[in-house]
Amino acid sequence: MPDVSNRLRKAFLLVAGLLFVGGFLLFRFAPEQAQIEPAGAKVALRPVDLHRVESAELRSHVEVAGVLEGRREATLFSETRGPVLELGAEELDRVEAGQMLLRIDPLQAEVAVERARAVLARRKSELALARSNLERRRVLAERGVASDADLDDALNAEKVAAAALRQNRAELRQALDDLANKTVVAPFTGVLRRFEVEKGEFVRDGQDLGELVDLSAARTTLGLSDRQVVVLSPGQAVEAHAPARPGETFAGSVLRVGAASDPETRKFPAEIELPNPDGRLLPGMAVTVGLELGAPGIRTAIPAEAMLDEFGLDFVWVVAPEDGVLVARRRRVSVRPLPFEPGRVEILSGLEPGEQIAVSATRQLRDGESVRRGGRTDR
Repeated sequence: MPDVSNRLRKAFLLVAGLLFVGGFLLFRFAPEQAQIEPAGAKVALRPVDLHRVESAELRSHVEVAGVLEGRREATLFSETRGPVLELGAEELDRVEAGQMLLRIDPLQAEVAVERARAVLARRKSELALARSNLERRRVLAERGVASDADLDDALNAEKVAAAALRQNRAELRQALDDLANKTVVAPFTGVLRRFEVEKGEFVRDGQDLGELVDLSAARTTLGLSDRQVVVLSPGQAVEAHAPARPGETFAGSVLRVGAASDPETRKFPAEIELPNPDGRLLPGMAVTVGLELGAPGIRTAIPAEAMLDEFGLDFVWVVAPEDGVLVARRRRVSVRPLPFEPGRVEILSGLEPGEQIAVSATRQLRDGESVRRGGRTDR
């Protein structure tokens, strides 16, 4: 009798367990039943934000930060020696091309020039005499009066005199160059960022005198990625903004584009030039340069948030009125990324301008579901 009771108890527990598991599975995986609305009640429609599909001229735009430099810079050196007699400018002065910056005592250089000119006159006379002697020796040699040795001596004397004349002419050019270097002039128009010379100071050959900066244009070198640099070309227009000049826009152009990346940053250099006739852009200022990359074209773009990716296929929810009610229909589309614009994608096929798509609740919508317009509609 106890065995029968145990078997009944086990059977009862097995049946109860099966009923419990079956109920749990039914509750967990059974489709959600639609709630029966009372007669006459309005069904609550899901609000959906919409975006109207439009085609427009698109061109990728990026902004890159940089630091300004002068159009060109030159370090000024002394090419001679002597005491400074006169200064034509001071540090931070604006100077014009060819303007005298300083003058070094030219006395010794002037003496060297006069000495070289005197030696030059003597060398010319010696060469003329040597050529005259050579002609006489040739005539005498033809008559048999002078020997070949005498003729060779005259020819050698003429060559020596000619070489001495060439040497003296070189010495005169060197003396004249040294005299010219006694006056240091500005090689181009600019500002003396540094000019560390005083009147009466004795400067030496090769001494650093200062630094001149050309501010007629400002330049900056940007670091671009490989995808950016391949669609950038010299001469392309750019716009720049400087925090130090709020509200101002400075137009410029791409001066040159590097053909190799920096081994440390892996960025490609692109040099930008901004005309600076008023001198409002100064070396060291931070700027943000806006670049339009690639050729413009009429394209259709939509927000990336409207995309629904399922098993590698791209879909959107097209919302259109049906019988007076907005209905969402899932549609497959073909897209590709827009360079440098992660927030948008380009439509290749599947959508036409003027259609409206959902940009919210894309994971909750069901095909054929009636919806209502949300609080945001992008046009």
